[in-house]
Amino acid sequence: MKRLSSWLLLFWLSMISVVQAADYQLTLGQGIDVCEACKQNLERMTVHPACEREYSGQFDLEPPAWKPFDVAGHLEAMEQVLYFLAAGSGSAGHALSDEGQFEETIRRISTKEEPWAYWALVDINNDGKVEPVLKLHSSLCHSRNDGSIGRAYSAPLVVLTENLNGIDHALTDLVLQNPRQDGRAAGETNYQLYGVFRYKGETYFDRWDDAGSSDPSERFTLSIYASTGETTRKLCRLKELQTKRWFPGLPCASGRCQTARPLPTRFIP
Repeated sequence: MKRLSSWLLLFWLSMISVVQAADYQLTLGQGIDVCEACKQNLERMTVHPACEREYSGQFDLEPPAWKPFDVAGHLEAMEQVLYFLAAGSGSAGHALSDEGQFEETIRRISTKEEPWAYWALVDINNDGKVEPVLKLHSSLCHSRNDGSIGRAYSAPLVVLTENLNGIDHALTDLVLQNPRQDGRAAGETNYQLYGVFRYKGETYFDRWDDAGSSDPSERFTLSIYASTGETTRKLCRLKELQTKRWFPGLPCASGRCQTARPLPTRFIP
């Protein structure tokens, strides 16, 4: 009986491994070391990777040393960042039409107990020089499974100038790889969630598309990029095969919004 129980336990564990290995499929980058490492990293995570990804040293992945950004001490820079993410492509290098339009937003969000903006020094384009990289994080992402309608969330990256008083637009353009870039400086930021990590001495960044793209093949995917000099390359794309959660809170177009329903366990977007 004891031997039978041990055999059943081993069989159960092997089945779990098979299920986990099928959760993500490399649709771009098979055989590339960093892509294979990121796939293994996703499969080991016990929390869904959309909102925040852990980067395990077990696979030679290392996150930056993020620390809370002093929002109150850099109001001008934060206003520029919010304006850039919300405005059209003509926003770069232009003064704000209303310098106080984001003051209340910044004041309200910066008083939360959990910081919503982080920064770290990162060699984002692998040129041997570190730059201050700002990461914004929407707490609404953690409510992504509750079926709410119209509660958009994102986690964009923006590269700041050396003195933290504004945006380095050239480097930020390398990092933001959002869908539907036309007409907006940052592209479509909703449901695009970024992360940064190093792998074997090189810097990479990734983007989780949580149904923000109009292309079904891009939805529920993790794309991994590397920037070198003035060029960014997309190296990998990992597709989530089984979506066991609520559909994100995309706003309805008709105005007659129905309560969101959980997707079938075997639904493949």
